[in-house]
Amino acid sequence: MNRFLLILFVLFFGISLFAESKQKSICISLEDCEKKADSTEIHRKKITFLTFGISEFASGAPIRDQIPLYLKRLKSTILEANGETGYKGEIILKVTHKPEYKITQLNKALDDVRFLESNQKSLSKEESYELEKLKVLLGDSI
Repeated sequence: MNRFLLILFVLFFGISLFAESKQKSICISLEDCEKKADSTEIHRKKITFLTFGISEFASGAPIRDQIPLYLKRLKSTILEANGETGYKGEIILKVTHKPEYKITQLNKALDDVRFLESNQKSLSKEESYELEKLKVLLGDSI
């Protein structure tokens, strides 16, 4: 009986450890994360891909390469905080978040604005214009 339990224990935890070591990364580079974010309309998915790319791959990338990801994440974060889901179909799905969640998301958006403003000199004219539009949208959301 003890031997049987030991075998079950080893099998269960061995399989669990093996499964964890085999987990696949959601994207493999900054560019891959941006591509995957661009391929979906769902804001939470976009935010997930962009956040993963920024946290995992941005530290070694030039600021110029990071700016598009921050702008896209900023836009999706604001829209998602305002209840836009990005789901398209016969019905456009919109949700209402708890005030605490919305505030948390808008604070994340403010962090992205701060990053972009601190790197203003690296933004193109179009990106500067997009940032200004997003700042207005963010201001209207608060």
